[in-house]
Amino acid sequence: MRTMNSRRVKAAKSSPRRREQKLHRQEEILGAAFKVFAAHGYEATRMDEVARQGGIAKGTIYLYFRDKEQLFRAVVRGLVQKKFDAMAGSFQGTGEQLLRELLSRMYGQVVRNEKVRSIVRLLIAESGRFPQLAEIYHREIIAPGMRAVRRALMHGITSGEFRKTAAVEFPQLLAAPGVLAIVWRLLHGERHRLDLDAYSKAHLEFVLDSLRKQPD
Repeated sequence: MRTMNSRRVKAAKSSPRRREQKLHRQEEILGAAFKVFAAHGYEATRMDEVARQGGIAKGTIYLYFRDKEQLFRAVVRGLVQKKFDAMAGSFQGTGEQLLRELLSRMYGQVVRNEKVRSIVRLLIAESGRFPQLAEIYHREIIAPGMRAVRRALMHGITSGEFRKTAAVEFPQLLAAPGVLAIVWRLLHGERHRLDLDAYSKAHLEFVLDSLRKQPD
């Protein structure tokens, strides 16, 4: 009888409905955590406040996340819906097409993302005291993006579309205007508004002009 009851419990825990409930609760926790991190910063954030914001018991958070750092990591991981390097790895097309797609996604998912802007503000303010926060952002957002850009460059070089430049070693050069756009909006907001549509087109044009092979 005890064995049968144990099986029923395990089956209930692994049921699709149970998994969906757990996923929904986790998303609620992450949504509440982002709001608290954005409002108070990392150091001042308390799990009690996250629990109040999410309307849940504090102990529930620890069923999903070991501590505040792990919770912050999950918040950062959720900022971008699809990893850039995963997309680049499965992309079918030319190097230029891949680079266009990457820059388009960078502006759509990162530069225009208000949550990313809030986390960057937090990192600028607090990563000096908590260097692990910048490392989390680098691992979850920056590194996949740089791998994807390098993949696009190598693809274009191999196919003969692009000439080989130092950008292969320093893909940050291609992403730098996007980073500047985030910082610009942090500093100036709507006071000195940046037209991101025109800006992103100029960014792409500048990058492609610097990479394309010139006719002999």
